Amino acid sequence: MAKFLVFLIIVFLLIVGILAFFNKDTVNLTVWQGVTYEVPVIGLILISSAAGILAMFIAFTIRDARRFFSNWQYNRRQKKELKIQESYTKGLDAYFACKYEEAEDLFARVIEEDPSHVNTLLRLGDIAFNREDYFKAKDFYIKAKEIKPRSVEVLLSLEKVFEAQQKWQDALKYLDTILEIDEENPEILIRKRAIFEKSKKWEEVLEIQYKILKCDLSQEDEQEEQKKLLGYKYESGCHLFETNNTEKAVKLLKSIIKMDKDFSSAYIALAEAYLKDGNTDEAQEVLLRGYETTSSLVLLVRLEDFFIAIGEPGTIIDLYQKAIQKNPKDLNLQFFLAKLYYRLEMIDYAFETINVLDTSAFDFPDLHILQGNIYQRRSQYEKASDEYKKALRADKPLLVPFCCSVCNYSSRDWSGRCPECKDWNTFILNTHEICKTQKRQSSS
Repeated sequence: MAKFLVFLIIVFLLIVGILAFFNKDTVNLTVWQGVTYEVPVIGLILISSAAGILAMFIAFTIRDARRFFSNWQYNRRQKKELKIQESYTKGLDAYFACKYEEAEDLFARVIEEDPSHVNTLLRLGDIAFNREDYFKAKDFYIKAKEIKPRSVEVLLSLEKVFEAQQKWQDALKYLDTILEIDEENPEILIRKRAIFEKSKKWEEVLEIQYKILKCDLSQEDEQEEQKKLLGYKYESGCHLFETNNTEKAVKLLKSIIKMDKDFSSAYIALAEAYLKDGNTDEAQEVLLRGYETTSSLVLLVRLEDFFIAIGEPGTIIDLYQKAIQKNPKDLNLQFFLAKLYYRLEMIDYAFETINVLDTSAFDFPDLHILQGNIYQRRSQYEKASDEYKKALRADKPLLVPFCCSVCNYSSRDWSGRCPECKDWNTFILNTHEICKTQKRQSSS
């Protein structure tokens, strides 16, 4: 390249020499007002060439200087970003290892270098949130929101702070903002539904549930949400009759039974609504129809309470006897009939009924307790004592009449929704520890 440049200069000087030989004339060159010089033509050519070369030199120098400065800035920025990324990565490792103090120091270095590093602000907020320092967490999340106002992650972080503080309206505000960005996001709708559920605002829960069912769900998720729809309708119906809006409650509970005839909890709630309204005949009809449809022992026991309350124990005895004739191998029915006889002070009938039971196939604490009580009432104290001892040797000597068929949660009181697994219509009578048996079978 240098040789070629020397060659060009020699050629240029040769051309200038030839031109100088043939052009000896002079020209007047005015450099300022009234200042004129007589210059050879070749001199003017050389001056013009020198000026052009100087201009090109200055232009190339400026270009190279700008390139150098740009490269210097780029390299400096790269080093800074590399340093930030290294600190952030180490901070993440410490954060996920629950070494929060170390992570906090590393994240603080990142913020010193780049105050607008959103991910670092979020992780600092998460550390404060894990320490239950909600004020500090909110401060970090708000700084992140100022940088990325429509980031779903940032908005969800703020929502969880307000939810942890039980500031439901503020939490809902951020969820609504996310839904403005993505109105068919089922996860956000589910979180919004959970807040309304905690507040027992069942009408709002139902409204959101319908929106969830309109989302693009898998077949399995859609079936699960349809089940939840029935459950939320049930909750709404119970809330309506508890707040003396019986007419709406009846319509809603009837719609549940129409959708699922095996939803025994809805029959019980509907009967309760009728009873609260003083409509005994309708309540009786609903309970009877529910039992005929579902064959649920829970409904049969509820009918037992109902007929005893209205002074017609013979009707429920007749129901038990018909059920036993229909299914004579069902030992549960015979046990509950014996229990009913005992409740009605019909000790001899209770004794005859319970003696029919095969205790080798139907042996559990409640049976021995009932037998012990019957023997005691018949003044057969030794036999009563033996039965009580058998009950005490069992794992659960106390009577726990209901259990959840899904999670095995036990309770003395019936509930339309299991407080443990939150499923509806799962409570059954825990005769012969049936829930434990079902759980073992499902696990095997």
